[in-house]
Amino acid sequence: MRNTLIFLLLLTALGIGAHAANVTIPTFQLLTRGELEDGLFTLQTQADIDIQIGGGYKFGGELGLSIDTESLEDPSVLGATYDQEVVSAALRERLALSSASAIVRDLFGLPLNARYFVGQYERLLNGDIFPEQFGSQIVASDFRGLLYFPNGVVYDGLHAVDGTGLTLTSTGLASWLYLEGSIYQDAYLGRGYYSTDVRAAFNTPAFKAETFVGASFPQADFGLYRAGLLLYYSTGEGGEFLTQVGVPRWAPVTDGPLNIDDFYFLFEPRVHLGAISVVLTLFWHPEYYVQAPTQERGATDIIVRLIAGDVQENVISGGLENAIRLRPSSAEDQLLVSVAPFLSINSSGVIWDFKADFNLFPFEPANLFSAYVGIRTQF
Repeated sequence: MRNTLIFLLLLTALGIGAHAANVTIPTFQLLTRGELEDGLFTLQTQADIDIQIGGGYKFGGELGLSIDTESLEDPSVLGATYDQEVVSAALRERLALSSASAIVRDLFGLPLNARYFVGQYERLLNGDIFPEQFGSQIVASDFRGLLYFPNGVVYDGLHAVDGTGLTLTSTGLASWLYLEGSIYQDAYLGRGYYSTDVRAAFNTPAFKAETFVGASFPQADFGLYRAGLLLYYSTGEGGEFLTQVGVPRWAPVTDGPLNIDDFYFLFEPRVHLGAISVVLTLFWHPEYYVQAPTQERGATDIIVRLIAGDVQENVISGGLENAIRLRPSSAEDQLLVSVAPFLSINSSGVIWDFKADFNLFPFEPANLFSAYVGIRTQF
């Protein structure tokens, strides 16, 4: 049924005519990691790529294609196997239909847009809304995506909307305000389970805020609930502050009272002294993320980056990254310390990230060094 709906929306989006379509690549991340394995230096490439094909303005359709795989080098053929993990990995290496949507603008002559969507729709509270909706400078933290989370849960924002549903967005109320409400069958929970989210964003040159509340039902005894807040402030004199805090999932009564493990928390002060910047990132991992347990209870990342230049404004920037990672739930490595020189090159909107990670503690010669080459961009 889902594939049928996506196909119908594809016809709607592209039936307007090929001349009216435009192609964008909102997400393009490639990360090649090199490390020693049994005396050999091996390479493994992860990919997270999204492609969008859009239709006209008054009645527009969008089609989403994506690749999301942990190893592009692995063969994408299924072979003579019925192992679920092998089949899933092979399918993820192929460009697949991930979403489709159709929008009606100025619904009934009101400052309201209605969008029907199927599949992966958007991420909430990652900060991307400000350049996308208001055309502001980028304020989101770099501490997200494959470069910082190559293993396990890949964090990007506080919640992801994926499923089949309807979104209403405000238009024209104020240049500094964005309002949105969605209701959808939640793909993370399965058929017959629904979620609703309400989001607001406020934008000024110095202060920005994004907030949302959501619920899922029928779930647990009284449903599942989530909420979050992103705040950004620029002093105008070389100081910036970003914080993202919220609860990705909470089931009243079933989970008991809220506690620190339920929270997603990122705090990032930034100090700019001419061409030199110092960025401190503190990230507390939540117990649940996108409706699933993370197995990272109590995990904390403390990252200090010394940066020369700005990758958004300069062709070349680089620096040194110092990281302390606490993993109390790990049976072996509960404290990880590393230092990593890095270099970023901005080439016509494509950002190349080069990083050499030296693991200082625990000291294990076989796992002392790993190298990363990443490509990321926004079109």
